[in-house]
Amino acid sequence: MIRAIQAGYHAQLMDLAEVRRIAIIAMFADDYLLDRVVLKGGNALSLVYRIGTRTSLDLDFSIEADFPDSDEARERIFRALRARFDSAGYVVFDETFGPRPAVQRPGQSPRWGGYSVEFKLIDRGRFDELHRDVDALRRQSLVVGPAQVRIFTIDLSRYEYCEPKREMELDNFIIYVYTPEMIAIEKVRAICQQMPEYPLIVHHRPRARDFYDIALIVKECKVSFATQENQQLVRDIFAAKEVPLSLIGQIASYREFHRADWPKVEQAVAEQLLPFDDYFDFVLAETAKLQPLWKE
Repeated sequence: MIRAIQAGYHAQLMDLAEVRRIAIIAMFADDYLLDRVVLKGGNALSLVYRIGTRTSLDLDFSIEADFPDSDEARERIFRALRARFDSAGYVVFDETFGPRPAVQRPGQSPRWGGYSVEFKLIDRGRFDELHRDVDALRRQSLVVGPAQVRIFTIDLSRYEYCEPKREMELDNFIIYVYTPEMIAIEKVRAICQQMPEYPLIVHHRPRARDFYDIALIVKECKVSFATQENQQLVRDIFAAKEVPLSLIGQIASYREFHRADWPKVEQAVAEQLLPFDDYFDFVLAETAKLQPLWKE
């Protein structure tokens, strides 16, 4: 019974892949945004590079610096989202845009953080029927994740290293996306950022999915951490968020910390998985090629 429910959930998420595509295209349909944002993360892997699957509707983008005017960015983002979803028969509502984190800690680097975009979606027919009842609109909005999650989130990380971004086409629209190498390296960085030794994040959380994704990228895209080009990319991506390279050498100490998050990966990934230790050990072996960097 549980497997049947999970199978039905995965089928629903496959249908919602189109929603992700519409949101991505919207972010590049505006010239102001096209010049500034770069798609990254798991959805870049699944929707652009056709690697793996992604059950989350959350989208991740990088900005090389910052928006000159965050109010203008907000206006342009939601205008583009409304236009693209309207053409697909959906209405965007409950829009919020703000800094992430909401409050900067004293002494925190201005390079840390970014912006969070949140909204809900509902079929235009239902919207026309219910537009006078906000609570009903919220109850009947599109489910975008497990546990009846209905909030669609776009995260924008500022002051990132975006230079090697790749121009791609998605449904005949030009978009910019991280290369597979950049995605893998940023995932290594994210693992390091969860360590207590990295002070810019207060609430550390396990990231078991990153180990799976890194292994998938390295194998599918033949990524090597041993090349001089990729080692320089590691330096640049880590420097963007002031993450010490020495933390790469400490990943092995956090096996059990990340293992606690593995059941979520098992629920989210439809394919047959290897044990967590296989992915963890694979990442250790690959990042060992970066040892010259953390000894610099």
